[in-house]
Amino acid sequence: MVTSRSSEKLERAKALGATAVIDTSANPNWSVAALELTGGRGVDHVLEIIGGDNVSQSAATLASAGRIAQIGFLKEPEIILPAVPIMLKRAIIRGISVGHRRAFENMNRAIDEYRIKPVVDKVYAFKDAHAAFDHLERGPFGKIVVRLSNEVGN
Repeated sequence: MVTSRSSEKLERAKALGATAVIDTSANPNWSVAALELTGGRGVDHVLEIIGGDNVSQSAATLASAGRIAQIGFLKEPEIILPAVPIMLKRAIIRGISVGHRRAFENMNRAIDEYRIKPVVDKVYAFKDAHAAFDHLERGPFGKIVVRLSNEVGN
């Protein structure tokens, strides 16, 4: 399940295999729609990148013993949510940040093993880095890549 304010991003997510999408601009109380899509069960994992009061809706979508991975804060850096539902669901909220070298190596092995293909929105030459940051501000669908050289593998 993927949520976004952008219908274009939701279409791209479906093309990549998302089985359900929710347009949060059309459904501001999107947690209700998420629960309906799961038959009331809720979801096991939420990748939360918005922060602020959005975390409350993410928590409302959780199944029993569900987990929220707090990855970023596009809205605001405080997490705002009622504690009792988290406690009753035995939910876990875990902060995610850049890890150590071993974690990076394990991640790369998993990417190879499970044939995970990152979604790249656009690749820029280093000389066009300012344009890449402008693109990033507009909210890309996938990753923005800035090549440091023209050589393959660098």
